[in-house]
Amino acid sequence: MRASSRQADKVASRGWRRLPVCLLVIALSWSPLAWADKDGHIDIRSAFTEVVDGVYYLSGRVELALSEDALKALENGVSLDIEFQIDVTQRRRYIWDSSIASLKQRYELAFHALTGRYVLANRNSGERESFSTLDGALARVGVIDGLPIIDEALLEVDTRYDGNLRVEMQIKQSAGPLRVLTLFWGDWHVTSEWYRWPMQR
Repeated sequence: MRASSRQADKVASRGWRRLPVCLLVIALSWSPLAWADKDGHIDIRSAFTEVVDGVYYLSGRVELALSEDALKALENGVSLDIEFQIDVTQRRRYIWDSSIASLKQRYELAFHALTGRYVLANRNSGERESFSTLDGALARVGVIDGLPIIDEALLEVDTRYDGNLRVEMQIKQSAGPLRVLTLFWGDWHVTSEWYRWPMQR
């Protein structure tokens, strides 16, 4: 009985010693590094326009993921630039489509180590939002909800037009002391394919 009891104690002791390792594995599986891509990616899931009171508004959804290097750069104080490039083109039968209007919607994503929060700044409007998680911030920037892109009066009747969207992410090129960190993490950037859809009148 005593030998059996001592053996049970040894098994229990080994189990407790392994507990910190198990907890570490669980913690890593929930960390942002667990879902970061090696190179990062951008997938435009949907995009469409609708006319409201004579203005075309763009809505859609974009999935964004950082590379491991970009994630480390962000958590070490380097900001990321996210740019939505929008182009309205006129379809032409025998020559290249003509660009009618272009605009860019820009964001800057930063991590504040003191507060442990991710701050997303809309560089077009100046609006800032704060998030407790990185996936929350990326999910927010990936939702396009009624962005005005062009007045209906600028488009000709009985002419076919397309909307085009491309998204780009890159490490923000900084000056001063942060430039050293920028150089350390390199010139990482990732760009989506162009996504095209017909603009219905």
